[in-house]
Amino acid sequence: MGLQPKPAAHRAIGIMLVLFGQPVSKIVTMRMEAFREGQDGLQVKLGKDWTDIPEPAAAVIRFHLASRPDLSTAANPDSPLAFPSRMPGRTMHVYSVATILRESGIPAMATRSRAWMQMVRQTPPSVLADALNDG
Repeated sequence: MGLQPKPAAHRAIGIMLVLFGQPVSKIVTMRMEAFREGQDGLQVKLGKDWTDIPEPAAAVIRFHLASRPDLSTAANPDSPLAFPSRMPGRTMHVYSVATILRESGIPAMATRSRAWMQMVRQTPPSVLADALNDG
């Protein structure tokens, strides 16, 4: 018995975790306005600046944003949430998402730490300081 394919929302959250080292608690609360199509493709606003999302990761996130689940209820059709839950006006639950990621082989805390370690090796200190101060 292999792993079952996960919904696009969980894949998009996993991508944000792996690429940008964002905590699941921050990712699930993101709003649609945090994503835009830039000149070079899909971008995400993490803090003050827009950051490019590389392909093919951008394709997965784009697919999720275009087909967000649970927007068919009368109270939820225009939800500004990028990761809405089944409850109108609420985001996906952090613990549920973390559990699904862990079951898929992506432990959230360890993955986030590895992503930050990689960024520390490649990023100028002043940029990291801005990212850490933007809470």
